[in-house]
Amino acid sequence: MRLVSGFVLVVALALGGVACGSDGGGSVNSNAALQGLMQTIALDFAQVLADVAPSFDTLSAKGGGGNTAQCPEGGNATWDGGSLGLSACQMRGIAVSGNLTGFLDSYGDSVSALMMRGLITASGGFSGEVNITDLTVSAQLPIADATTFWQITATDSDGEMLCAWSGGSGCGPSDF
Repeated sequence: MRLVSGFVLVVALALGGVACGSDGGGSVNSNAALQGLMQTIALDFAQVLADVAPSFDTLSAKGGGGNTAQCPEGGNATWDGGSLGLSACQMRGIAVSGNLTGFLDSYGDSVSALMMRGLITASGGFSGEVNITDLTVSAQLPIADATTFWQITATDSDGEMLCAWSGGSGCGPSDF
């Protein structure tokens, strides 16, 4: 499933600004902080999704059985029939924990996560609790900046609406 080729490019461009290091990113309580968090972890997160995604090619994988993968710097992620569990999933100095529900598939040389939502907690370079209301990630394999896209809307711990996308500042190309 290809959303837009620019969809993938968007993540890559956004990652370029923060992915090389995010010490002291701060609390995730603004669009800029959410952008920084996602830019930092997007490539690793896309790879985690690819590692746990059920294959569209394999009907048996669609049965909802749990697929578990190790995260790049420790912790793990488990996909179990519509739910992604993140347990201290360490990506580029940030630990992410929580559960997201939505749609996740891999097909051939791509992975896509659509309409993902749920509460996550981040600690490390960026910290805070974020209630994701819509997260889309699309990537071509192997995972690379130029072929990864993400777009997210969320609320912070104070209930403030946040949004970011991989194509730059602001909320992205589509209405939320």
